[in-house]
Amino acid sequence: MIRINLLADRHAKDRLLIQQQVVLGSMLIVGALVLGLLWYQALSAQIDQARSDIQMAEQELSKQDAIRAEVRRMEEEKDRLENIKKAIADLTAIKAGPTLALDNVNVLLPKEMWLTAVNDTSGSMTLSGFSFSNTAVAQFMKNLEESPEFTTVALKEITQATVGQETLQQFTVTCWTILGKKLADEKARRDAEAAAAAKAAPKKKK
Repeated sequence: MIRINLLADRHAKDRLLIQQQVVLGSMLIVGALVLGLLWYQALSAQIDQARSDIQMAEQELSKQDAIRAEVRRMEEEKDRLENIKKAIADLTAIKAGPTLALDNVNVLLPKEMWLTAVNDTSGSMTLSGFSFSNTAVAQFMKNLEESPEFTTVALKEITQATVGQETLQQFTVTCWTILGKKLADEKARRDAEAAAAAKAAPKKKK
């Protein structure tokens, strides 16, 4: 009678199946590791590229900030030079103003009157003197008002005064030169704007 050991064959098949499962599992694990490594490398490359792009963008922004700062500095320098140029022109005009104004006053002065004092403060003029009549003083003021060089003419005072044996009219007239009035109005405007800005500015808490 022939006996067949079926149990041994079954064990052999089980071992073969286990071995196959181990090999398949190992291959799956290795495949997963390879895929994970490839994914990590790809992700790492993307991260490095992103960092490189960010660095380049930051460098470009830094360059643009430097350019904008230089443009602002040049604009401020241009404004400062324009202000200096205007100030020099104003100072030159003011410096030449009194002489020109006195020449114009002498031309407008009637023959029967003369000046004893002329004060000029940045275009604000005070003219004092004597006249043989009130009519001459009125004519002098009219000449000033009609002149393109003067504005805001006003009679400050007029009184009688005795000089020797003559009774004369002692007068004081005020006026502005056109340039002086323009500069004074501009200064008043700037002062008003500065005061308004200071008033509107938020106060710091103590």
